[in-house]
Formats: sequence, structure tokens, C-alpha cells
Amino acid sequence: MILDPKYIVISPKQPYFVMATSRYYKAVVMNYGISHFYCFQRDGTTENPIVAVPDGCFDILFFCDEKEPCAYVCGTVLHPKSTLNTKNKCFFGVRFLPGSSFKFKNVTMSDLVEQEIPFLEIIEDKDLFEQITSSKDFNYQIQIFMDKYLKFYNYSEATSKHKDLRKFIMRNIMETAGQIRVKELADVTGYSVRYINKMFSEQFGLSPKVFCKLMRFQYLLNNLNDCKKEIFHTNLTELAMELGYYDQSHMIKDFYEFTNTTPGKYIHSLQETEYKKRLIII
Repeated sequence: MILDPKYIVISPKQPYFVMATSRYYKAVVMNYGISHFYCFQRDGTTENPIVAVPDGCFDILFFCDEKEPCAYVCGTVLHPKSTLNTKNKCFFGVRFLPGSSFKFKNVTMSDLVEQEIPFLEIIEDKDLFEQITSSKDFNYQIQIFMDKYLKFYNYSEATSKHKDLRKFIMRNIMETAGQIRVKELADVTGYSVRYINKMFSEQFGLSPKVFCKLMRFQYLLNNLNDCKKEIFHTNLTELAMELGYYDQSHMIKDFYEFTNTTPGKYIHSLQETEYKKRLIII
């Protein structure tokens, strides 16, 4: 049995970020609404393009460049999208957990979907911007960000009228790897389908149906990343059934929609680029 609620942790993956650089550093948090911090440099050692895939998250991404520093708040994409393909740039990023929701100035969560909005237009903290973009010390950048962020996070949690409902719904979605219908969410919470749809869209910028589809894809991605090529084809049908796809063809079609490739070709790319050697978890 692949699915077991005790072991399902959907850690959002952007595998093409890793494949497009010789070293991709990652510091896992999985708390305070943050999945992990990451940093990498586009130094010209690889020609692989950076492609963002749907993950139901938003990132804050800093370009640590002495001459032209900049930063963006980037919402989830809904289809694969080429991005960040500038050489000789150092990046520091924060990837938030799927379903993290915050109140930004003049910007809703739906405004972020498939968008990259300048950091200082949303978070007017020039001091934080300058301290992070002027450094290339990963641990220092993390510390600086967390010192400022925790105050914002605690305030956001304290003032959220939907905090408990949001967490309950998110836990149900994660425990089923996205295999839950809106009607089921309504039944377990005692709210109407209409209310769940409305609240979810306001809080996360996506409908629960779309979000669940993205979580199922991300869970599939997590499984493929840990899959050995030799047993890939043996497990593919079982994996499709466990994830609630109609059949293997349905799963491949969904995967292609979100990556522009097939699971088999994706596994080959992981092997060819030596994905696990490029990913350095600290």
C-alpha cells in the first residue's frame, strides 16, 4: 500500500530547478507555513532550462546580484513555465507549504497565481531586501528572513478568522494526497459546498478541485523522485490506482499536462542529470 496518512508528507518539488544547476542547496523547515529555503547559482555549467511546475505554493525569490538586485513573490503556475533563465545569477528562495495563505498589501492570493510580483510592491521591507540580496551566505540569509518573518507569521495566524477551518481542510487534503471531493470536505466540516469553495478560493487563490489535482500531481512527483528506474514500470499501474487515477493512461496524461513530458522520460531525466547528486540538503 503506497498511501498511508501517517507517512504522507507532500513536500513541494520543483525538480527542474535542481536539474538546471550544478549545486542546489536546500534547508528543510516544514513549519511556520514554510516548506524549505533554497539557494543556487546559474553559472553556465549546465544548459538545462529552469521550468516551474505546478505545486500549489508561492515562493519569495531573491536575485542576489551586486549591480541589479531584485526580488519577487511568485505564485504557483498551473502549467509548466520557463523561468529564471539568466546566467551568472545567485538565487535565494523561500518556498512556502502548499495552502499557506497570508494577507499582503493590495494583493490577494488569487492575484499571485501564475504571476511574479516585485517583492517591494507587496512587502515594503527594504531593509530585509537589502540584507538578503547583498549576501551570499545561505545560513545568514535564512536567519535574517526568519527574524523578520516570524513576527508577520504570528500576526497573520492570530488575526485569521478561518485559521482552524483552513488547517482542518488542508490536513484532510494532504492525508488523502488530494483524493477528496469538495462534497466530502463539506460533510466533514459541516459547511456547505458553496461556502467551502468560496472560502478556499479566497484563502488560497485556487478552487479546492484544482488544488487537490495539484497535490495529487506533487505526490506523484515525490514518488517518482524516489523510484528506481529498474522497478518503475512494475509500480506504475499500482501507483496510478493508489492515486485515484482511472488508469495508467489517465495518470500519464495528467503528468504530461503539468510537465510537458511523460513519467518514463522524467525518470530518465533524473538519472541523466544525476538529480540526487545536485541536490544538497543541509
